[in-house]
Amino acid sequence: MIVFIVVPNNKGLAGYAEIALQYLGNPPKDRTVISRGEDIPFIIEELSRNSKKVIGLTGRDLFREYELSKYNSNLAVFKTIDWNDKKALFGKPVLCLLGPKDSKLEDLPKTLRVCINSKYKNISKKYLNALEDKGFRFTKLYLAGSTESAYGNGLSDLIIDIVYSGASMKNANLEVYDKIFESDFVIIGVKDD
Repeated sequence: MIVFIVVPNNKGLAGYAEIALQYLGNPPKDRTVISRGEDIPFIIEELSRNSKKVIGLTGRDLFREYELSKYNSNLAVFKTIDWNDKKALFGKPVLCLLGPKDSKLEDLPKTLRVCINSKYKNISKKYLNALEDKGFRFTKLYLAGSTESAYGNGLSDLIIDIVYSGASMKNANLEVYDKIFESDFVIIGVKDD
């Protein structure tokens, strides 16, 4: 029996949380805990340590970030709900490397400043390490919220952030240089022993 379901309050995840709750049989509201999507794996981990049966609903990107932050995790994906939104540039949220429009990464200097959405430190680090192996060097700035403003204010040469509709990217005169991680919606919980 499920005691708690941890549900995201992130605006972008809300519609998919409703789909997942329907899949779970629309559990009673008094069995739900509301949290930011990026915190859900940590809450599940903590509640399970306290002998609570719990599952959570979040984005695969946020769960992947959690996995990369742990040496050993007892959490797993139980079900994937494919993200398919016509309003999304790629049909789903995609973590991307963004740079100046009408340029390419290869045309830029080898030493660059990159502004990273702080939700994605570990995924970004892994990605940037691969670019550093190709000769690039990065000064990293982590921000919560709008990373495009860092580019617009001259604080960075590149951005790593989620692209959804692409509107803020286009408004900042940026374009996608590379897709780093495509996300779906997942139901996660503690692995069976």
